[in-house]
Amino acid sequence: MKTLGIYYATACYRDEQGRYYTSNGLGRYLQVLDERFPQVQVHLLAPTTREPLAHLRFPLPERVQVYELPYFETFIGAVKVRQPLRRRLREFVKERPADIVWLRYPGAYAPVLWRECTRRRIPCFFEIVGEPVMLLRRSPTRNPVSKWLSVMVASVHQWELRRIVRVCPAFANSMAIAKPFAPIVKRIIHPSTLADEDFCLRKDTCVVEPLKVLFVGALRHEKSLDTLIEAVASLQAKGMCVHLHVVGDGELRTDWEGLANRMLQPDTYRFYGFQTDPRVLHAYYCQADVFVLPSVSEGLPRVVVEAMARSVPVVATSVGGIPDIIRHGETGLLVPPRDVRALAQAIERIIREPELRRRLIANGYALARQHTTEVFLRRVFEFVREETGVDLLT
Repeated sequence: MKTLGIYYATACYRDEQGRYYTSNGLGRYLQVLDERFPQVQVHLLAPTTREPLAHLRFPLPERVQVYELPYFETFIGAVKVRQPLRRRLREFVKERPADIVWLRYPGAYAPVLWRECTRRRIPCFFEIVGEPVMLLRRSPTRNPVSKWLSVMVASVHQWELRRIVRVCPAFANSMAIAKPFAPIVKRIIHPSTLADEDFCLRKDTCVVEPLKVLFVGALRHEKSLDTLIEAVASLQAKGMCVHLHVVGDGELRTDWEGLANRMLQPDTYRFYGFQTDPRVLHAYYCQADVFVLPSVSEGLPRVVVEAMARSVPVVATSVGGIPDIIRHGETGLLVPPRDVRALAQAIERIIREPELRRRLIANGYALARQHTTEVFLRRVFEFVREETGVDLLT
């Protein structure tokens, strides 16, 4: 049996009985690892809290061993606990020796763990899932000094990782995310949290009014939900019976609920908040007619493939890693970011053109079938075997 250390900087909740819970995304990876790869023993390094937070509800398999870190969930939070966090990361290698360690960028102080593993000759690899420098540069703020400092810190971390991946294997989750590390990082492995129970095969949508437009994601500035609200308002102004359903939460929820109240017809929109029950989220997807992701910045969003798995035609912006998985007119429709008119036209095309809609549904579903969690993990383990010689597949 091989031992795999995983440091995602994703938090866990520990209840009074000592059971652990984490986010849906990480939880699904660990669930499939436990079920499909029994030859791998996982040691998870996780910031741990005793507070039952709403987004930490996915139960960890009992076989996963959690190495508790000081609790944090943001960069500022990690800075506040940097001394005990750095110490615990260094101690992990001594207390829980692993055959290989999986690190994620961005991940607070992950280079500390990499350096300790290197010193002890334990192989590591990085998964690059975000581009914080670009995200911070585009973020709105009332404090330009704070923004400048954040960009500088993120730039230093990115520079440090560029140095590390010259000697440490790394893959990115999309071509756009790999770009700042080119030509060093060449391997692209698209992530997924899909399992068999997440699929729902339908031949068509948009056959019964009201037509439901679905958004799933964090309610933050980079998701640009205001663009979608305005697009739906323009379709309603043309007499189309379109409703908006929003699943997610975040700092802009109140602002965007207010915008929807001002722009959309009464009783034609719902904000459901953050959903932790996979069965409830599955139902939202299966009841939707069109899925829309209007982001201005993305890595490779899993929600796009999640919608395809439920036979929902997709409209998304051509940013980040989205063009890696959406071929315009074949597996979805791509539009420019923050273009209300283009977004409304794309939604209307799907509603009014059944041949296009059914093509997007069929091709998207087939694409999702090629992007399950098990497929993702197998590709990661094949990469590990090629780059480090550590075989996690047998």
